[in-house]
Amino acid sequence: MLVDFSHVPPPLTVALVRLAPLLAVARSALEICSWRTSWYSAWLALAAWWALCLSADSVLRYLLPVLLLAVLCVPPRPRRPPSTEQSLHNTLADLGAIHALLPPRPSVSPSRTALRVVAIVYAPYLLLTYFVPLRILLALAGTVVLTARAPFTCLIFRTLQRSAWLRWSYRYAFSILTARPLPPLVLSHQPTPTTPTPVPALRFLFTVYENQRWWMGLDWTAALLPAERPSWCAPPPSHAPVNPPNAFTLPKPTTVFLAADGPKPARVKRTATWTWEEPEWKVVTRREGGPITRVDRPVPDETATDAAPPSTTGSRLLGKMRDSGIIAGAAPSVAAAAEGHDDPEEDHIPTDPDGWVYADNKWEAPSTKGGMGKYTRYRRWTRVAVVSETVEVVEDGPVGIERTEPLPQPVSDPDSVPLPYTASTAVPASVTNEANFNPAASSTPIASQPKIPPPTPGVDVHALDITSSPEEESPLRQRLRRALTKSANHGALH
Repeated sequence: MLVDFSHVPPPLTVALVRLAPLLAVARSALEICSWRTSWYSAWLALAAWWALCLSADSVLRYLLPVLLLAVLCVPPRPRRPPSTEQSLHNTLADLGAIHALLPPRPSVSPSRTALRVVAIVYAPYLLLTYFVPLRILLALAGTVVLTARAPFTCLIFRTLQRSAWLRWSYRYAFSILTARPLPPLVLSHQPTPTTPTPVPALRFLFTVYENQRWWMGLDWTAALLPAERPSWCAPPPSHAPVNPPNAFTLPKPTTVFLAADGPKPARVKRTATWTWEEPEWKVVTRREGGPITRVDRPVPDETATDAAPPSTTGSRLLGKMRDSGIIAGAAPSVAAAAEGHDDPEEDHIPTDPDGWVYADNKWEAPSTKGGMGKYTRYRRWTRVAVVSETVEVVEDGPVGIERTEPLPQPVSDPDSVPLPYTASTAVPASVTNEANFNPAASSTPIASQPKIPPPTPGVDVHALDITSSPEEESPLRQRLRRALTKSANHGALH
């Protein structure tokens, strides 16, 4: 609706001013026909219509000259006062009310269907006009139009709609007029076949933290202290251990059977399937004073370090440290990972071009550069996945959750630990572009959809004890254990 009339074109303003009385009359007429005003006005309008239809012949024959003379003899009205901004507002309000009160425009039917309807109805129409006067038919048609929106008409229509016989009669007559066949009948004991209906997919952001510590002579490695966070973990505050990106897999498809409401016993089958929306994992980076971006970086391949030859650098010694049990390896726990959420404060911490955030020995005082006093660092790996769900009605049966594979069973032999279930650090997000990406964003669950059950957690694979027998220790592990023991004894003395 227009508010500032200083920007309205002058021709439009002149048209609104001149049409204001007619628009006011049209609005009053539509309100009376829609029963929005007093019922007395609507009943009077209906009575006037019947009087016009029944006495139109006599009125036009005897009173038409008198009516024309009365119109010509009416004195002209005094000049209307000048229009103001309030009168223009009232005119626009009348236009809005007229648009709201007008009935919806019916969809245009095909020409062949319209011709068929006219051909079938034309003969009964001529027969009806032969027995019933035309003025009575016009009065009845006007009555239907004037009372179509009356409250009692709506109540009668809703009551008649509950009758299955009337609904079937209407559909049968409509199929004859339009030549559209009715759907085949289905017996009550036969299940109605349904096709799977897709549900709008949800997008999830998976976040995995990569943590490293600096060791003298080893450089930055994934060898962390036993009491601190693991090398790959979920977002804070849980810091639950999860699989690295190269071993991170999505949950298996899950099917849920729910009881369906209806006269016939049936079930609703909802199948949730996870797929990756992005081809690779990306690192979250942020420049000082800039927005958050996600860049492509090579995912660390821990299997390649196992076969690497010994070297003085930490990247070459990573494989031996893992074999020695220094690097804590643990399978992900879905329950613990679900508690982790991206900290909004992490979004404001700047990183280096590779996404690393350097911190002190207690993972505090973050900085974009390493150096004196910086012994730890971490970065965030993210990847967007989509869970799509299909819903279909199936025959009656047991309700519950159905998984594609059996639950993992505990094993006694540590060497025969099966591949654990993957962890999900799923943080719902609405990721639109990399420039305005917010890893901490979350999505609102849809009320009409049931909660998708999480996958069953796998078997945790705990790290080997660092104080095992010296016969099984490698020289590198013995050296590191002696350094840690010496540091602990030195701290106890002081």
